Amino acid sequence: MLHACVATHDTDGDRRLAEAREFRELRVVADAAAVMASEEALSSEAGQQAQALTPFHERLLAEELTIKSSDSRERLAGALAEARVDLNPHQLEAACFALDSLSRGGCMLADEVGLGKTIEAGMVLAQLMAEGKTRILILAPAVLRAQWNSELREKFDLESVMVDGRTVRATGNCFDQPFPVICSHPFAANKAALVAEIPWDVVVIDEAHRLRNAYKAGHKTGQALRAALSGRPKLLLTATPLQNDLMELFGLVTLLDEQILGPEHAFRSRYRLEGETGGLPGDVATELKERLAPVVQRTLRRQVREYVRYTNRRSIVEDFAPSPEEHDLYEKVSEYLRRSEVAAIEPGKKTLLTLCYRKLLASSTYAIAPTLRRLSENLTKRLEAARLGQRALGFFEPEEAKQFAEEGEEWLEDSSAKPVSIRTLENEMWELKQYADLADSIKVNAKGEALLRALERTFKVMKGQGWPEKALIFTESKRTQQYLCTLLSQNGYEGKISLLSGDAAGGPEERRALVNEFREKTQILICTEAGAEGLNLQFCNLVVNYDLPWNPQRVEQRIGRCHRYGQQRDVLVINFLNRRNAADARLYELLEKKLNLFDGVFGASDEILGALESGVDFERRILDIYQSCRHPDDINAAFDKLRSDMEGRISERMTEARSVLMERFDGDVRRRLRIAGAQTKEALEKRQQGARALTGSVLGSHASGRLQVAKAAYAVRDRTHDAINYLQLNAAGLPARLARLAGSEGWWFVYKCETTGLKAEERMLHLVLVLERDGKSFRALPLEDGEHFMKLVGKEERRRQPPPVSVTLMQEQALMAAKDEVLRAAERRNALELDLARERADRFAEDCLLESREAVERSREAWMEARRHVCAEEEPSERVKARAHAERLEREYRKKLASLRNEEEKRYAAKDRQIADLANKAKVTEKRSLIASAYFWLS
Repeated sequence: MLHACVATHDTDGDRRLAEAREFRELRVVADAAAVMASEEALSSEAGQQAQALTPFHERLLAEELTIKSSDSRERLAGALAEARVDLNPHQLEAACFALDSLSRGGCMLADEVGLGKTIEAGMVLAQLMAEGKTRILILAPAVLRAQWNSELREKFDLESVMVDGRTVRATGNCFDQPFPVICSHPFAANKAALVAEIPWDVVVIDEAHRLRNAYKAGHKTGQALRAALSGRPKLLLTATPLQNDLMELFGLVTLLDEQILGPEHAFRSRYRLEGETGGLPGDVATELKERLAPVVQRTLRRQVREYVRYTNRRSIVEDFAPSPEEHDLYEKVSEYLRRSEVAAIEPGKKTLLTLCYRKLLASSTYAIAPTLRRLSENLTKRLEAARLGQRALGFFEPEEAKQFAEEGEEWLEDSSAKPVSIRTLENEMWELKQYADLADSIKVNAKGEALLRALERTFKVMKGQGWPEKALIFTESKRTQQYLCTLLSQNGYEGKISLLSGDAAGGPEERRALVNEFREKTQILICTEAGAEGLNLQFCNLVVNYDLPWNPQRVEQRIGRCHRYGQQRDVLVINFLNRRNAADARLYELLEKKLNLFDGVFGASDEILGALESGVDFERRILDIYQSCRHPDDINAAFDKLRSDMEGRISERMTEARSVLMERFDGDVRRRLRIAGAQTKEALEKRQQGARALTGSVLGSHASGRLQVAKAAYAVRDRTHDAINYLQLNAAGLPARLARLAGSEGWWFVYKCETTGLKAEERMLHLVLVLERDGKSFRALPLEDGEHFMKLVGKEERRRQPPPVSVTLMQEQALMAAKDEVLRAAERRNALELDLARERADRFAEDCLLESREAVERSREAWMEARRHVCAEEEPSERVKARAHAERLEREYRKKLASLRNEEEKRYAAKDRQIADLANKAKVTEKRSLIASAYFWLS
C-alpha cells in the first residue's frame, strides 16, 4: 500500500518490490502516449462516442486545465504531462517544494550527487513557462550551459537562449528575452547592471556552492550577483551545501534572503561549534534547523534505493615500473622542487605551482619537458634583464594552474620575491635545461604502455559482458592528452579517439557535438579536468584515471560522469600505480581504502568528502609529504598521521551538524515519497484524462500536450455559448455516499473564483442546487460534493425542460456561502504565510541588534569591573584615578546604550513597515465570474 509507513528495518521484500514497481510506473509523455494509442485502438466506437463532451463540459474543462491552482502538485501536473523523462517521487517532492517556495523568495535543492536536481528545476521552469512567467535566468558554469540548453529542449520541450561575450548585442539588454536565458556566473556578474533591470520570475543558480563565499566583501562575483538579484526568487542547486564550515551554509542561504539567517556577526555568535565534539548544542541545532526547513530540501541516495537503481563501481589497479631514465628524471626534479627557495617559481605561489609541477612530472615526460624548458627560458630572459639593469620580468606560470583558479585565494602565500644573484640565475637556468633535455630524450613512458595493456584486457572483458567498448580517460595535462592520442592511434585506435579539454572544445555546441561523437562514433574520449565538468556519460562505464588527482572531490567528480543515475552497468575504474614510489602507494591506499572512492555503490560519501575540508587542505597535506619525506619510514609515518586526522574529522567535525540540520529520517522520507508518488500520479492521471477528453472533443486529436490543450481551450472560449445548457447525467459515477441523488434534478452553476494575497489562487466553484421532493424549492450541496459532478458522464438533453420554480434566491444564498468558504480558506492560507513572514522579520531584527547589544553588555561589564576596582583601592590618589576611569567607562556605556536604543527604534520601525506592507499584500480579495450554467437530470 502506498500510504503504509516504512519501519526502520523493513523485512517485507514483496511489498517493497511492489512499491518500487509502482514508483517506476510514474513515467510521462512517451509511455503515456503509447498507452493512449493502445487504449484508443482498443476502444469501441460506442466507447468513443460516450467520451464525446457536451459544450458545457468543454467549457468547464477549458477552464479547469488552464487554471492557476495553489496546490503545487496540481500545478505541476501540466509540466509532468510534457516531460520526456522518468520521474521519481523524490524529484516530484522537490519540485513541489521549490514551486511552493517561490512566493517566499525561493529555496535550495541540495539532493546528493546524481539524484536529478536539474530535472527538479526543469519541472519548475516548465510549469512557470506554462503559466506565462517567462522571465527566467539560469546561471551555471560555462561548461554546463549547453547541457542546460539541451536538457530543457529534450526533456521539457522548452527553448532557451545562451548569452555570452560572443552573442551580446552592442545595444539593448541581452538578458531581455522571451525565453529562459542561460549564462555563466562570471558573465552575469560582469553584466550585473543589465541583470538587475529584468524583473525575473525565477533565477536558477546551478553549482551554487561556487558562491558559498558570496557574503565576503572580497568575493567580487558573489557580491555583484547578490546585489543584482536581490529580491528575485531563486533556486539554488548544489549537492554540497555544507562540507567543512557552517559559514558555507550561511553564504548560500543569504543568497536567497539575508533575513533567513541574519547578519554575519549574529550567525557566528549564535552558531558556534563546540570545541570538544565539533557539533552544535542540541537547542541551538534545533533552532537553526527550524530556520532552514522552509528553504532547504535534501534527499540522500540511500533514501531512494527502493526505486532508483544504482550500479556498483569496481576498481582495477594497473601496476607499472618506470624505466631507469624516468626514475632518474623524477628524482632530480623532485629534489629541485624540494628546495626552500627556487628562482624560477614565484614566491607568493610557490606551493600551488610546486603542486602543478609535481602533477606534470607524474603525468608524462611529454607534459614536464616543455614546462622545464619554459622555466629555463624564463630564467634566461630574467638573466639578460638583470645584466642590463632592467626591471625583472614576470614569472612563468603553466596553463595547468588555471584549474585552481576558483581556489586561487586559498593557495596564495605572503612571501615576496627576494633579490636573486646572477650566479644563482645562471646555475638554475643551466640545471633546468639539463632536466628538459633528459625529459625530451625519454620517448617511451612506462605508464603509457601500461594503459595499452589495461585497455586491451578490459575491452575483452567488456566485450564478453556485452557492454559497449568505450573508455573515458582523464589526464591533468593537455600535452599528455596529445601524447596519449598519438600513442593510442599508433596502437590500433586511430580514428576512434575524441579529445575534450577546457578550452579546446570551443563553445557549448562544439562540446555537445563531441559528446555525441563519443556516443555514436568513437571508442575513447580523452579529457582534461575542466573539459569533462558537468558531462553526463552514462552510456560509458569505463573510467581511466591516467593521472590520479590528489583532491578526492575531483576524483569523485570524474567517476560521477559515468557512475550516476541512469547508468545501467557496473562502472570500472582503472588507476595506475608505481609501487616503487612509497608516497604514490600510500596515497592510493588512502583514496581506496579509507575514502572508498573506487568501489561500492556510492563511492565516497558526502560525510567523508566534507571531512576533507576544502580539498585544497588535503592536497596541501599530500604535497607536504611529497616535499618533505624522502625515506619510506617517514612517508608511512606522515600518511598514518594524515589518516588519523581524517578519522577524527570524519567522526567528529561536521557529520553531526550536517545530519541534524539538513537530513530527515529515512523512514519518514520513504513514507513521504510514497505519498508524493501516489498524489502526483493521481493528479497526473486526472490532468491527462481531462486533456485527452478536451482535445479529442474539440480538435479530434486526443493529445494531452500543453500547446494542444491551450489551442482547444482558446477554441472553446472563442465560441458563442448558450446561456443555459440542459444535461442528462449518469449517476453511476457518484460516490456511494451521494448515490441517494440518483433520480434528482436541479441547477449546476460553475464559477471561476480568484483570490489574491500572499498565496493567490484560482479555483472552480461548482454550485449544485438540487430540487426538493416537494418540487417547490432547491437545496445547495456542499462545494466538495458539487465537484464530483465533473466526473459524471453526460449528454445534452433536448426533450425535457426545467420546472417553473425560481432559483435566484437560493443561487444567491449558495453563492454567498461559497464565497465565505473560499475567503475563509484563503485567509487561513495567507495568515499562515504572514505569520511565517512575521517570524522571519522578528528574528532578523533581533539578529541585527545582537552585535550592538553584545557591545553594550561588554561595556557595562567593563564599567562594573571598574567600580569594583574603585571600592577595592585603598590608596587615595589611585582611588581618584580609578574613579575617573570608572566614570569614563560609565559615559561610554551610557553612550552605547543610547545608541542601542536609537538603533532599536530604527530597526523596529523598519520591521513594522515591512510587516505592514506584507499585511497589506496578505489582504484577501475575491473575484468571480460565471463560466457556465446547466439544468440537469440524474439517471
